[in-house]
Amino acid sequence: MNYVVLVKQVPDIRNVPKAAWDVEKGTLKRALLDNVCNELDKQALALASKMREVHDGRIVGLTMGPPFAAEVLRFAMSCGADVGVLLTDRKLGGADTSATAYPLAQAIRKIQEEVFNGEGDYIIVSGMQSIDGDTAQVPPQIAEELGIVHIAYATSFYFHNGNLQVQRITRRGSETVAPLGYPCLVTVTQWTQPPYPSFSRTRWAYSRELLQWDATDIKADKSRIGLTGSRTNVVRVFSPKEVGQKECVFENDMAKLVKMLRESYEKKLVSAGKEEDKPKYQLPEGKKPDYQGDIWVYAEQERGEINPASFELLGKATELAGQLNEQVGAVVVGKDIQDLSRELIAYGADKVYTADQVLLENFLPLPYAIAISDLVEKYKPQMMLFSATPLGRELAPRVAYRCKSGLTADCTGLDIVNFKKGDRELVAVLMQTRPALGGNIMASIIAQNSAVQMSTARPGVMRALEPNEERTGVVIEHKPRITESDLGAAIVSSEVHPLASEIKDAAVIVCGGGGCKTKEGFERYIPSLAESLGKFLGQDAMVGASRVAVESGFIDRSRQIGQTGQTVKPRVYVAAGVSGAVQHLTGMQNSDIILAINKDPNARIFKVADYGIVGDLEEIVPELTKALNSERA
Repeated sequence: MNYVVLVKQVPDIRNVPKAAWDVEKGTLKRALLDNVCNELDKQALALASKMREVHDGRIVGLTMGPPFAAEVLRFAMSCGADVGVLLTDRKLGGADTSATAYPLAQAIRKIQEEVFNGEGDYIIVSGMQSIDGDTAQVPPQIAEELGIVHIAYATSFYFHNGNLQVQRITRRGSETVAPLGYPCLVTVTQWTQPPYPSFSRTRWAYSRELLQWDATDIKADKSRIGLTGSRTNVVRVFSPKEVGQKECVFENDMAKLVKMLRESYEKKLVSAGKEEDKPKYQLPEGKKPDYQGDIWVYAEQERGEINPASFELLGKATELAGQLNEQVGAVVVGKDIQDLSRELIAYGADKVYTADQVLLENFLPLPYAIAISDLVEKYKPQMMLFSATPLGRELAPRVAYRCKSGLTADCTGLDIVNFKKGDRELVAVLMQTRPALGGNIMASIIAQNSAVQMSTARPGVMRALEPNEERTGVVIEHKPRITESDLGAAIVSSEVHPLASEIKDAAVIVCGGGGCKTKEGFERYIPSLAESLGKFLGQDAMVGASRVAVESGFIDRSRQIGQTGQTVKPRVYVAAGVSGAVQHLTGMQNSDIILAINKDPNARIFKVADYGIVGDLEEIVPELTKALNSERA
């Protein structure tokens, strides 16, 4: 068995110097940032190295970038890779995810022929996402281009009778998935200590010659690479401060902090339900929209239950469709799902497209992408929205790539606009706004060269409509042509954890992280703080946890908050001992008021917090709990 590990050199956003920020343009000068290996790609290196201990073979590190990206390959080789392949060519510059996935897939095809001597028994391993893009789109789109299965959110693996078994995170728990053939692609999340290169191995890595290929070497179609081949276009990059980024107020006087917290909470209550008046889009007289067709939402369901994030998207789709005088469609895929149509219509769908088949009972990205793409090709919507849930982030990239459409990930804003730049004029297109570079910048993006405008949107950002059981709609049944050969993988086992569903509706949440150090520390500090804060604000408070805390055994997974847990939007969120990994921020950063407690003054959690306390939670939490109890008394 051989291995290809995708590695990427990214800017180190943990320490952004002031000189790197262009205040006037609202952009980061990336040349002034240090470049490092993407953290999750280090996990991929570790996973491949561990696999090789069981099934020996060669590890090839592959990266695409400018010539100086060779450094990340030297690092990969110093950590265990045998060969480094640098894909570099000015023609590849400016690429979006689809125009990045295609040349990387072409390079993998060349690696198979020339490095692996034509053998197809290999595993592609990648970090789940890169810190600069945060899209998680390139790996599944590489798999789509190669026509192979991909398994996302891997946390561990084993080989059974020589066959790979991957244990992965799901929204409801975990499952073990086995690819039915090779090659296959696995994306890994944080699961072990990152690899550390030895001095002797580093010397060896720098003594080796890298394979350096350009677009001609990999026989790339010029129309599918670089800016020309990109299906999305960044039209504006700006500072998050322009959209009201929070400025964290640090306060270690607990009595003073408690009073500030109450004042902020009461202000939020007064303003609750009041939305800013936003001008509605109106089509200019005499102009024709560049896109026409219905506005579609992928209605994510598991075990016959629709994910609430899909209802939020139906609310946004209703708003967008109203401005364009179009209808709202909902697509639902699975087995025995007809009864879900009524609920989707109640939440805003005018049409429900069902893809119902026995082989679609359990989610696998390959057959689901086939079923949805067939529907898109047949009915031709002008846009399609997915939730940026773990399932949505696996599925949407493959659907978009298959449909020759652009995809913008993790959007926090979706608006209809007219766009004009130079001789280029677009009418009634979807402007998609998302954070990037770990939230250091915001980007506004439009589709180009795309059949359909596609986006994934962060749960908790859009607002669901109140369900109306009196609404009527049309149900369109689609019989997908799926066979067992289309599955690509088999679910060996699954473990469903009971969700603390009420946590997503909690007004007050206290979340404990790895900073609690032990289960005893978590149990000593977090529940008591939640109880005191809840009583102080006159609300029932819930206990949550970061992924680190859950995997350390501090509390069960039903309390996990983040990208692979639950998305919450409470009035008050307290993060105690939580560092602020991107995956965690995704699940809680839309909370009204955020209080962060961390001993590291540079912890990322403070970038989204309203209030911060710097110190050891073993000292801070008892003091804060006492202050809350005293103020309440």
